[in-house]
Amino acid sequence: MPSDSTPRELDGWKVLVVEDQPLEALDYCDRLIEAGAEIVGPVSSVAEALDIVGRERVDVALLDYALADQNSQKLQVALDAHRIPFVVLTGYPLVLVRRDEQQKVLSKPVSAHLLRLSVRAAAMSADR
Repeated sequence: MPSDSTPRELDGWKVLVVEDQPLEALDYCDRLIEAGAEIVGPVSSVAEALDIVGRERVDVALLDYALADQNSQKLQVALDAHRIPFVVLTGYPLVLVRRDEQQKVLSKPVSAHLLRLSVRAAAMSADR
């Protein structure tokens, strides 16, 4: 539980969480809420995430690479098209997941601190 003096790095940011493992999704949501984020989702599939991206404001996304319905590459393309920055989480080797050197990919498991910092850095990289 954060203390009152803990900085809330994500105040005012809407974060889409896309993760098909329910306990992991809840853990990520809790960590981001503690940092001040407003959570969109969580959702467990590319199809659900694409629906949200098409109809709701999302400032930044946190997405697992391998989801129940498919990998998240199609979603990554859609997020790029909507100019929504994102961070990818994976248990796979980074070389199999990363599209380019600029893409932020975190290996699971990820610490709460690194998760918050990475999502904030991605959010700050976008024109808001």
